[in-house]
Amino acid sequence: MDQDVARGEAMKVPENLARKFLYYPDRLPPDMPPPRWAGGAEEVWMECDDGVNIHGLWWPEPQGAPVILFLHGNAQEVYSWSLVHEELATTGCRLLLIDFHGYGKSGGVPHEAGLYLDGKAALGWLRERDVGDSDIVVFGKSLGGGVACEIARGRQFKTLVLESTFTSLASVARNLFPFLPKGVPLGEAYDSISKLPQARSPVLVIHGERDELIPVSEGQALFDAAPEAKEFYLVPGAGHNDVSLVAGPEYARRIATFLGVSP
Repeated sequence: MDQDVARGEAMKVPENLARKFLYYPDRLPPDMPPPRWAGGAEEVWMECDDGVNIHGLWWPEPQGAPVILFLHGNAQEVYSWSLVHEELATTGCRLLLIDFHGYGKSGGVPHEAGLYLDGKAALGWLRERDVGDSDIVVFGKSLGGGVACEIARGRQFKTLVLESTFTSLASVARNLFPFLPKGVPLGEAYDSISKLPQARSPVLVIHGERDELIPVSEGQALFDAAPEAKEFYLVPGAGHNDVSLVAGPEYARRIATFLGVSP
């Protein structure tokens, strides 16, 4: 085998491994209706710039209220994630919850560039409904925080919320890919910490004190890199997946207060 070809084949392995161990998409049957706990939601579709159609849930009430664009983590799909509507109800915001490439009913396969297109397609969908940036709360949970940091660059949203988010894929590679040699290219970057200073929105960083997957130091580093105005909400005793559960009513209250809403 040619040396250049061999080198190219070797470079493909880390990328495939990164994608295999980073994304855990659940699929949904095309004709499956929303679950009962997603009451009030409408199924919506939007087309990305690469031609892939992605699926989401839209809560249009209360009319005229700001919109939370919720970008979920690396597992499950919007039907499972729709419980966030109840958790965030006291903020008084509308909610758009989307599935990424390859998740739920969305087309395509998940990859970094595709997920960025998903976030941008959601913003375009909102713009078509006369929802401007000043009325949008971009909320990224875990992997979704990487998407949020990308689409927030140079734009002035009402708020950027990052929950349980990592600074870059490389920074947590040892936790996610302990079998890879140090410095091996991963093929995916999610270099959020270099993008966050370019955000023009107030930033709320939320992190569980006992996050076993994304150390709290990752959240602190994102907070340090964020422009003013900003706030760091550390949830005592919370891990990676139970932040809102452990925080209880204080969770929505702190978010609502940062948004300037009385819960």
